[in-house]
Amino acid sequence: MGILERLLHSVVNRHDGESNHGDSRSHGKFVLSVDRRTAMVSLAALSGVQLTGCAEPPRKAADGRYCYHAKTHSGSRPTCTPGAVPDLTADAQAKQFVPVPDKLVVYVVRNRWGDAVNVVNLAFDGGSLVSTTPASLVRFVLTPGTHRLAFEWKKGRGDLEFRGEAGQVLFVDLVGSLWFWGESYRMEIGGPALRDKALKSRLVADVNPGETK
Repeated sequence: MGILERLLHSVVNRHDGESNHGDSRSHGKFVLSVDRRTAMVSLAALSGVQLTGCAEPPRKAADGRYCYHAKTHSGSRPTCTPGAVPDLTADAQAKQFVPVPDKLVVYVVRNRWGDAVNVVNLAFDGGSLVSTTPASLVRFVLTPGTHRLAFEWKKGRGDLEFRGEAGQVLFVDLVGSLWFWGESYRMEIGGPALRDKALKSRLVADVNPGETK
């Protein structure tokens, strides 16, 4: 029995116990029947979300784009970058997380279980947009100081302002949450655990000092 099933089973059992104290036995059965039906509908809906969160191995399209394939009931749903991504050599080099003298290095990591679709665009300090997919990574090399990192997708936008020093390497977590009742994104400065997620993500853009502020 999975986590969701155990949770819903405990809810049903709780209502079963409550119904035994009702004024009418038939009333207790009615309440229990509705609770079980509601639990089953909820479980079915949540199971659909779980399937959407699964993914096939990432693929690189023939034209050099990176595509993340989320499994669905009818097959798979690809989310692809609009343009070609860095090759695997650049991917491996970026994942050494080496500081750059006199520069601030920022890794934006997008790799959350509940984030399986959508292209989310990033921009530092009003610069050019960089597109991300689920399970992707972007490296920015910036001048030290205060910066504003903005993001946008088809249903909203947001930003994060922070300060970094020369020789520093920072990790920013692009947190996506997609459920049947809605979707949201936010950004936050990540801890050491985010480095492990970065290693499991594909580098989709490597922005050099000459390309941003």
